[in-house]
Amino acid sequence: MPKLKVKFPCGYPTEDICDLEQAKYRFDYGGELLIIVEGRVIGSYEELAQIASQTQYADKEFLEVVLVPLLQGG
Repeated sequence: MPKLKVKFPCGYPTEDICDLEQAKYRFDYGGELLIIVEGRVIGSYEELAQIASQTQYADKEFLEVVLVPLLQGG
């Protein structure tokens, strides 16, 4: 199973690496973050796990994950 290369592009861009199990509790699914995995927006850990288990990603070392805060305003 590939690890996740997590990018935070807002503010001071940073990058972190975690495994799939850590992502279960680490990301704010359905909250104030837009979670993009390999170019697809996801809304739950189950969707992340489904993408990670696809055969096209079996040989990849990392999946690209981008976390973008949703802007709220009035």
